[in-house]
Amino acid sequence: MLQSTLSAFLTLHHFTTFRASDVEEAEKILGRERIDAVTLDIKLPDARGTKRNGFTLLKSLRATPAHAHLPVVIFTGMPMTEEEEQLAKRLHAEIIYKPDPYRLVVEGLTRLLARTS
Repeated sequence: MLQSTLSAFLTLHHFTTFRASDVEEAEKILGRERIDAVTLDIKLPDARGTKRNGFTLLKSLRATPAHAHLPVVIFTGMPMTEEEEQLAKRLHAEIIYKPDPYRLVVEGLTRLLARTS
């Protein structure tokens, strides 16, 4: 539900969105589509049960030359530990906590995209 609402909000703000329900689906989308930025939940499920999550995907993005500099906004309702927040910063991801308004996600994406253009 939240993913659908955020996707609709981003679409209203002129973003084209792709939605992934788990890590594997996100990897497939990243492999076949031209992606300019990512909104990511650290609790992104792993359908294979291999304990991958949003951080696993973020680390993979940073290790892949085509996505190493892709702007990433982590939008999560789960409290993150200080270590997780530091990891996100080292991996150049901006953190926005739910229930902050979706407009903060749009502002974060817009700011990060401006830096990469």
